[in-house]
Amino acid sequence: MTTGPDEGIAAGRSHLRAAHADREQVVTVLKSAYVQGRLTKDELDTRAGQAFAARTYADLAALTADLPVGGPVVPGPARASAGILGNAARRSGIFLLITIALVVGALVTGTPALILFAFLAFMAASGFMGYGIIDSRQERRSATAASPPGPSEP
Repeated sequence: MTTGPDEGIAAGRSHLRAAHADREQVVTVLKSAYVQGRLTKDELDTRAGQAFAARTYADLAALTADLPVGGPVVPGPARASAGILGNAARRSGIFLLITIALVVGALVTGTPALILFAFLAFMAASGFMGYGIIDSRQERRSATAASPPGPSEP
């Protein structure tokens, strides 16, 4: 079964301009398809870029036309946050190892300039972790705000 530009989210309004929230909804569907293994990372990146550049509902519908409707539940904010934090921790860890190597090098060789480089590497490690935490919290907030209200909410 194929879905044309006049079906799905574009039903009866394919010529109308899409809102930013509509673009974000399509990107959420694309991310879900990526997690399910239906899209490669390159396809996700390409289609997400096209979604944010889309002007009409028809443009958006074309990006998800080959994906099944109503697949498994989109991963929650905890999973997305874990990926963001994992990447931040990995980058931060690399720079912490560099910091340790530079401090040891400074102690062994007596080169004070290595201490400066160690300090800069430590600051980079701190920055990666700090921005990872901030990005994770923002991702969690946006995912929570985009989720439909639960049974206890109006």
